[in-house]
Order: sequence, then structure tokens, then C-alpha cells
Amino acid sequence: MNKYRLKFSKIGKIKYTGHLDLLKIFQRAVKRANLPISYSQGFNPHQIMSFAIPLPLGMESQAEYLDIQLDKHLENEYIKNELNKNMPIGMEILNVIKLKEGQKSAPSIVCIGEYEILLDNNINKDNIQNFLNQKEINIERVSKKRGKETIKTVNIKEDIFNIECTHNNKIKVLISTGSAKNLKPDILVETIYKFLNLPYEKYKIHYKRTGLFDENKNQLDLL
Repeated sequence: MNKYRLKFSKIGKIKYTGHLDLLKIFQRAVKRANLPISYSQGFNPHQIMSFAIPLPLGMESQAEYLDIQLDKHLENEYIKNELNKNMPIGMEILNVIKLKEGQKSAPSIVCIGEYEILLDNNINKDNIQNFLNQKEINIERVSKKRGKETIKTVNIKEDIFNIECTHNNKIKVLISTGSAKNLKPDILVETIYKFLNLPYEKYKIHYKRTGLFDENKNQLDLL
């Protein structure tokens, strides 16, 4: 099998493109680049490709990952260059690696996400340290089952690996990001604001994903 992992960026207005449209962008780009993409078997064959984890609508990223399968071997740089000729403004293939035989897919191994967050309030290191020093950091999550809503209190402290103040109004966070455990960065910021008694206005805060890692904090294209 010729399986490859693509690392790409999504910056600017393209951040408002949803996950399903992003899939279509890659399907078209692969066709236009004449890459020998593999197709699934069955009644409705589709290109074999899978994203590590969907990016929330409106969020920029410098570190998105897509696994694809080709019918024949191609050089990494060739794949990168041919796809970049067919990428829309704001998207760029940054790196391509060929996966080893038996290597797990990106969706199955991604566990940690790194985010750069521009806040609308000044927050200093002491604020962050006091927040992290709490014995528990609880949030309420609403779930639906058989049409009924239930509210569950969840301790998210173990999902926060690091919060760093890079400037008075900018933080960099390392949090659980994956199919098994997933802490959304906006939920984290809302929780911090609540702790500090600050007014929280979601759309005044800007998020950028800057890294995706496995459980050992290895970057997905450097395994």
C-alpha cells in the first residue's frame, strides 16, 4: 500500500469553509493533479482519504493532517508540488511523508492539540497559574439521549497539559484533541474567563491550531 500523510495550513477567509467542503476541495485537487488515488470498494466508491480531526469552523490552522492512499508510489515532493498547484488561496501543503507498512492512521493516533489564542482581555501568568492550581476544573456538558437532555459535570483538569502566556492578551495551550478525549479551546477560554470573572464574548476571541500530536507528543508528520 502507498499511504501518505499530508500536513497543510488553512489561513484567512478559507477558515470559514466547513469540513465537508474541505473534503471536496481535496477530492477535486487530487483529480486535477492527476494523482493515482485509490478508491474504496462497493456500490459507491470514494477516494481513500481521512483527516486527523475536523477543524472547527472559523478557526485557522498551521497544522492540519490528511492521510491518502495511492495506487502507486510517488515522491513526496511531487505530491506536495502538484497539489499546491491546485489549492485555493489560504491553503498550502506544507509537508508530505510516506507512511510505513502497518503505521496507524492520523485519526486513530491524534491525542493532543496545540492552539494559539488571541484574547480580548489581558491575562497574566499569575492568573493562569491560579486557574491551574485548582484541585478540579469543572464544566457542565449537555448530552442528549432518546430525546432527553442531561447535564453532566466533568473535570477537565487532566485534559489541560499546558497553558503559556506569550503576551498579555495571547496564550498558547496544549489540550486533549482527538476522538477519545476532546477539549474544545473555546470551552477552555470560557472556563478561564468565568474563573477570573471576566465577560466572555466568543466572537471577539481568535483561535489558531498550531500543532497536532500523538499521546507521546510526537508531531504527526515526524513519527
